[in-house]
Amino acid sequence: MIIGVEYSFAQHLHVNSQVLDVDELQDDPNAWSVRVAGEFMIVMNNKTALPIIVRYPQRFNDSRSFVAAVKRGFIQLLEISPVPHAKIRMIRDAQFSNVKFTRQIQPLTQRRLQVYQNKLMGPNATIDWDKDPTNAEIALQLAEETKIPVDDGGEGPFVMDAFEDYTVTAFNVNAHPAFNEHNRRYLYRSQSINDIMNATVVSQQIMDDYELYLEQRGKSETIIDRDLDCAADYLSYCEALGQSILDDVTLVYHYLINYEKLHDERISETRFKQMGYAFREFARFMRNEDLFNSNDFDKFVQAVSQGVKDFNSKQRHYHLQRIFRDMQRQVQVQREHALQHVNKRYRVDVELIDYQPTMWRQFTINGATRLDRLCFIILAAFNADGNHLFELQEGTTRFQLPIFDSGFDHDQDMTKVWLGDYRGTNDFVLTYDFGDMWQFKVRVTAVKANPLMTYSGPEMVDGYGQGILDDIGGVDGLMQAAKDDPTINQQLDVKRFNAGWAKKIEKIRNCYE
Repeated sequence: MIIGVEYSFAQHLHVNSQVLDVDELQDDPNAWSVRVAGEFMIVMNNKTALPIIVRYPQRFNDSRSFVAAVKRGFIQLLEISPVPHAKIRMIRDAQFSNVKFTRQIQPLTQRRLQVYQNKLMGPNATIDWDKDPTNAEIALQLAEETKIPVDDGGEGPFVMDAFEDYTVTAFNVNAHPAFNEHNRRYLYRSQSINDIMNATVVSQQIMDDYELYLEQRGKSETIIDRDLDCAADYLSYCEALGQSILDDVTLVYHYLINYEKLHDERISETRFKQMGYAFREFARFMRNEDLFNSNDFDKFVQAVSQGVKDFNSKQRHYHLQRIFRDMQRQVQVQREHALQHVNKRYRVDVELIDYQPTMWRQFTINGATRLDRLCFIILAAFNADGNHLFELQEGTTRFQLPIFDSGFDHDQDMTKVWLGDYRGTNDFVLTYDFGDMWQFKVRVTAVKANPLMTYSGPEMVDGYGQGILDDIGGVDGLMQAAKDDPTINQQLDVKRFNAGWAKKIEKIRNCYE
């Protein structure tokens, strides 16, 4: 551990600090720097920007007491961070096997320390002091909400994400089985060009043996399917990281806490606990095959239990913080993507299919309109109530809201696509209410430059007919109703309609969000 301190603080600690190579300080994950700010001391990892918070630095009058306090703070932070418990001692020993001091603190490190000082003590400090947080809780909050500044002035990943990646790649807890002729067939780390092919073969061999293992123990078909699905998905996860299941027995922890992000789905607490049961059974199989010894088995099961606990943690909320950060990143990406379409104005013609006389709308809309909002706009334009499911289709591609799943192979999330992405290959078809089956043909008929370069809402240009009536029996029911109510088939009052259209769109949006 290399600790960079200012000269005055080095004197306070009675350390004879030395001068080191600059590259050692910036790129070495074992290099840390110290900033004293009032009653706080921020000790920050130079590479991953992970902070340790220690209070009352004036009480440390020698380097040994200082190192002991930092070590305690580091271990406390690791215990509440997304780190498998089996790795904590490994990480601690790697950092504190040797400690030396230097007076050098690089400009980039100084800027990172200043960011933490501002968040800790500045006018816009984010720490809730009323909750009397511990030093470790303060450090974790700072690491969860801070991005790593980079040389060009931009922002890198969030600190906790970078540190989690570091613990995954740099600290493996390898399985150490007593290999025999039976389980040598599971080995494939030959470092040859055939590694990927061999990994697939090995995974299939494990799955075949695991299925036989479950059947021999009289498991029900439902349990067998569940356990096999969990094992197969985890083996695929390991392969995607370039590792085998023997390379790190605690990797299952990261798989579990990141499960929803990896699979882009929300799962219930009950299902997550069932996954825990499935992985414990898989660990018993691995021990039965002599691929895990007893120590490997204990560490794997511990990682599973910790992953299930941390995923559902109501005390630390790390998992919710991760979801929030991912949402922030997604919103930023969407915003940047939408900007490329904001200078286009599209004219859209929409017609109610199979209705006579033709009921239609023509309006203009910005290219930075997402497809989900386009659907809300169309439904509001035809006076739908918004109480039924809908989907948008172009050719063989079906766009749906992420909460819906029709089971088709060509589904896409309509919240990730903009009208500006449309290339005019096919007309869209919007289907609303799969009982009444209202269908609208949506066609982009013109594209013009938007000189203002700002997002502007839809504007109705022209139209005919007053719109649909929900739950009336679809097109046939509406044509029958029009015989008794001639006002259904009238020219649209565009000025009056535009005045209330925005409120109708918002009402429709609220029905689905």
